[in-house]
Amino acid sequence: MSSMSIDISSLQNQVQLNCHISDANYSGTFSLCMLLLRLRNLYKWEVDMPPWQEPPQGELLQWVENRENMWLDLEGRSPEPLEVGGESLDSLEASQVNALLAGSDLHYGAGLVTGMKPSYFLGRVVEKRLQEGMHVCIVDQELARDIFSVPLMRQGDLIMGRRRSMATLLWDEILELRASSARALAFAFDCHGLNLHRLLRQPGSCRDGFLRACDAELDTWVYHEIGESLVDVFPGDLWQRIVSEQAGTLVEFFARTVRDILADTCRGGLLDHVIKERRSSSLGFYAALTRPLSRIIYPQIVPAVQDFMQNPDWKRIEEARRTGYQQGRELALHLLDIYQGFREEGPEKARDQVIERVVRPLGILDSLESENLSE
Repeated sequence: MSSMSIDISSLQNQVQLNCHISDANYSGTFSLCMLLLRLRNLYKWEVDMPPWQEPPQGELLQWVENRENMWLDLEGRSPEPLEVGGESLDSLEASQVNALLAGSDLHYGAGLVTGMKPSYFLGRVVEKRLQEGMHVCIVDQELARDIFSVPLMRQGDLIMGRRRSMATLLWDEILELRASSARALAFAFDCHGLNLHRLLRQPGSCRDGFLRACDAELDTWVYHEIGESLVDVFPGDLWQRIVSEQAGTLVEFFARTVRDILADTCRGGLLDHVIKERRSSSLGFYAALTRPLSRIIYPQIVPAVQDFMQNPDWKRIEEARRTGYQQGRELALHLLDIYQGFREEGPEKARDQVIERVVRPLGILDSLESENLSE
């Protein structure tokens, strides 16, 4: 079917409606802080405001109130099938929708993210390439999206990159400038010829350099998704069963974090690529963006990067990569062993045993508040 027969405006409206429905049903899964941050970024996208500009407070608050009222009206509704080119398709059947969009510059993304929230977007493709056996699709302008937005997602052998999400994520890091990440962030941007404090004070004058850095790092981050495709610890559909049965719990966040670490540290994954290509900037961003849960599970990498910033030694980084992979694999196998051993007694029993036997010995419960684990 020719893409010329597709009503793009209608598809955009349908996708956006499903985005609103998903947000209405799952906004409560975010902490208040993360919800407000995501709402602010969603507002910027809707009014076509770049990440480094801040909206007038009054306008933003009014928009948030209107959005919450919309959610009240939509709460409890199920996502609508998409009517595309005379066919009715399930909203999560992205491959079928994209088959009908073949020949156009549009790409439809759909999947279940943290907490099993359905997430959708419709965007314009600026680049397609084959990389390490994976089909990589980079989207620039987004015509429809929900409150959940990440720079990269993978479905099978397809990796979707979103330029706007990458720029938003890195700008939020600049704006927040946490003490634990400031030095690594400054190092990373310096590798791109950008001064962190000038970026913060005069973002408009650094626009082009900032966006080039975002695009370069997005290309590097593709190797996280490639690494994820190479991780062979989780057999069959066991991974999907764990995250779906434990949606929104500490076990889901822990399992996702362990798999992310394996994707980063395996041969062919993100850190392996960074080391081979000597991507110093990407090391800085990796340390700056490492969240508390990852720091506990993979404690070697941040100190190794901090030392690297003073004394560049790629062997030290390679040692940290290998150690991280071995520890991550052992944790994953331990998680699977306990979960499978108690799953027949019910998801709650399996969850409790994983927390007691796998998570608690790491000291995670003493260090983190569960509502902040995914942030």
